[in-house]
Amino acid sequence: MTDHSFRSSLVVATLLGTIFITSEASLYGQYVLPDVAAQPMVSSDITSEIETLYRRISDLERKIAETQPEPIPPGEIELLPCVETEPPPCPFSKCVGYDNGFYARTCDMNYMLKIRGLIQFRHYADWRNATSGDDFESGFVVERAPIIFSGNFISPQLKYWYILQASRATGTEFLEEGKLIYAFENGLQFQAGRFRDPAFLREMDISYARQLAVERSYYNSVFATGVLEGISLSKQNDWYRWIAYLNDGRNSGSSARSKDFFQDNADIAISASTDIKFFGEWAQYGDFTSWPDEERAMFLKLAMFYENPEHGDTDPMNDQAGLISYATELTYESHGFAAFGSFVGRHSLVEGQDINQFGGLCQVSYQVIPDHWEPFMRYEYIWFDGFTDVGAGINPVNDSNLNIVAAGFNWYFHRQGFKFTIEAMHAFNEIPFSSPNTGFLADEAGESGQTVLRSQIQLFF
Repeated sequence: MTDHSFRSSLVVATLLGTIFITSEASLYGQYVLPDVAAQPMVSSDITSEIETLYRRISDLERKIAETQPEPIPPGEIELLPCVETEPPPCPFSKCVGYDNGFYARTCDMNYMLKIRGLIQFRHYADWRNATSGDDFESGFVVERAPIIFSGNFISPQLKYWYILQASRATGTEFLEEGKLIYAFENGLQFQAGRFRDPAFLREMDISYARQLAVERSYYNSVFATGVLEGISLSKQNDWYRWIAYLNDGRNSGSSARSKDFFQDNADIAISASTDIKFFGEWAQYGDFTSWPDEERAMFLKLAMFYENPEHGDTDPMNDQAGLISYATELTYESHGFAAFGSFVGRHSLVEGQDINQFGGLCQVSYQVIPDHWEPFMRYEYIWFDGFTDVGAGINPVNDSNLNIVAAGFNWYFHRQGFKFTIEAMHAFNEIPFSSPNTGFLADEAGESGQTVLRSQIQLFF
């Protein structure tokens, strides 16, 4: 083949190849999607790019190593305690709940109602010398089952308090106490209504739910002024307090008495006292028990009661309601030990009635088993000066002396909230009149030596 023929053949092959490539490109353009980007060209110098990446990785590793803390040697690691997070408080916990009584109140504390209940269930056994009739009496009784309402209205300064009670004998409901209280910003406190005398005799001032024994003493039933109707003003400071109570006379608020304003036995009566705190806390003055966690405390009470008789009404016996009483009492408590002493005198102001009565009481207790077992003893002495009382309706007594001793114990399951009490009492002289709450019944004339065994279960909630 000549050179001319070879060149002719090469030209023909080149033209055919160009036509083939052009036709393939035309077909490829018909089937490839137009939005697919063309792939970039890969650099041929891959080695230099890999070396650059290695250098960057080495720099990053070096910087991370420099920021890491020093390693902790084994055995020197201190494990912190796990902190347990408490659940959030109930949003209503400040408005409803239980705090020594079930309560409901507004969040601003201006309105509150608290409800408490009490059950005192007792058994009495009484032995006495009798020439006729029964010389032994015993039985169960629901002594008290009140519902207590308290709280404040409009403001925490304006409070109320009332007790709905049922008669232990008939079951009839009645208002035992009911009063309103206003606390002034300067510390003065005003009370108005029907309530226990807070000034005369501490045994009467302390609630029956917080007594040391099963019940208040026979001494108290003789000399106490009882539940009264009237108004009082008081003020308490760090080391002393005073109380003045203007009222309608002894037992003017009793459920056994007619209580309308024209049926009172006295024109006016006043009870007043001063309490001095030598050391301790005023909260310890609210019962006769010393708890193991309470520090030493000592208090002194000086009190008087004056009653002016009702003159000129239809009942001439009311002209003989005049009297004056006085009392002094000392209280000491320290880490489970408690001692209390009381002395009282009473003088008749009735013309031609020269009667001067007096009496004394002392009691001690100690919590042998802290917060649980508390034995106690009590002694009472009363001089009647020939009569059961002063004023109207008095009766002569055969023996003016009365000596009573008592011993018993408390078992506290939940302090005053739930406790059991048992107590034995013996009167060495004639009991001149019955006091059913104490368990003592009137002796026959000339008889003495009465013994009472009483026990109680109390639930105060």
